[in-house]
Amino acid sequence: MRVNPLRMWRRYRRLRREAADEAQFLRRRFGDDAVAAARAKLRRADVTSWGRAVLRRAIRILRTEG
Repeated sequence: MRVNPLRMWRRYRRLRREAADEAQFLRRRFGDDAVAAARAKLRRADVTSWGRAVLRRAIRILRTEG
C-alpha cells in the first residue's frame, strides 16, 4: 500500500477543523467546564476512533486557550 501525502494532509486539516469546531461548541455550551465535559465525552463507549482523535485535539485547544 502506498502512502498518499495529499490525502494525509487533507485528513490532518479536517481533524484540525473539526477539533476547533468541537472546542468552540464545548466552550459555548459548558463555559469554564468545557475541558471536563470533553473528558467525560471522551470516556463514553460509543465514541469512534475519529471522534476520540477530535476530542483529544479539542481538549488540547481548550487547555491552551483556557
